Amino acid sequence: MSEKMVEYIAEACNLYISDIRLSESSATILPVVRRLDPNLFSSEDWSTSLSYIFMRSLHFDTAEDAKNYYIQRLKKFTEDDES
Repeated sequence: MSEKMVEYIAEACNLYISDIRLSESSATILPVVRRLDPNLFSSEDWSTSLSYIFMRSLHFDTAEDAKNYYIQRLKKFTEDDES
């Protein structure tokens, strides 16, 4: 697939790519990521995309590990927003 994960998430959530970095978008993004087949994107694309989203260098050996990391971070942001 030529589409990058960040583009896929943004389109699926009806957000701008830059908006997927915002913690207030987490509640919108979380259900989309939960349904996402991790193997739709390579571990390299997950790593690059999540590095962009979280503005720090990240590397994942598997797409499944990356998806799990993303879900945990999204859940944390969602919980923080509810507090």
